Amino acid sequence: MKFRTLLTISGICLCSTPIINAQETQSPWTFGVKAGVNLSTFKSDGTTLSSMDGTTGFNGGVTVEYALRNNFFLHSGLEFTTKGADYYTAGPLNSILPENGDPYWTYRSISDSRRFKYLQLPLTLGYRLPVSKDVNITFNAGAYLAIGLSGKGTQQTWVTNIYADGETNTTYEEGKTSKKGDADYGLIGGVGLEYKKFSLNANYEYGLSSLATARNSEGINMGETWRNRNLTFSVGYKF
Repeated sequence: MKFRTLLTISGICLCSTPIINAQETQSPWTFGVKAGVNLSTFKSDGTTLSSMDGTTGFNGGVTVEYALRNNFFLHSGLEFTTKGADYYTAGPLNSILPENGDPYWTYRSISDSRRFKYLQLPLTLGYRLPVSKDVNITFNAGAYLAIGLSGKGTQQTWVTNIYADGETNTTYEEGKTSKKGDADYGLIGGVGLEYKKFSLNANYEYGLSSLATARNSEGINMGETWRNRNLTFSVGYKF
């Protein structure tokens, strides 16, 4: 009886050995692809009567993941992404009584449009929460660095002078710039839902770099301090 029991235990151990070895030699690296849409806007400093209209862009690229212990992982990759926004502000310029011959009131309105294309590298620390055998919820937070492939800006300015006798005049100026090489960086975080090799992800990007694109004919920056804000939705697949 003892001999038969010993043979049974030995057989189970032999059958289990290949499975254990396969688990021990499984690579911690995982590669994949992703694609999705961006809902981007900008954060601008200190204007009055202003409004911001976001734009819709897209993102796509390759991903890489390195598994750590206790369901933690490092996530990175390389992606192409587009960002931008349309900004409008208007308001009075002078707040003191005018002297003889000066405008009684001056009113200025500015329309600013900017579009950027980036090659972006994120690096985040993530955690995978198992829900079932094939379903996981993921959380991630970290930072990103983006190299500007192209940037375009158009700013239009209207200045209207109103005089005491009721006369008015309006001047118009437009500045355009197209350039390359601007870098952006910031913080990134989000959540995801995994089903086997597929994933749905939502991330928010909080840009920290100051962006200035539109310049007038004298090369002077016409814009204010702008920083990227971007909400991304993407679908991923792991090989």
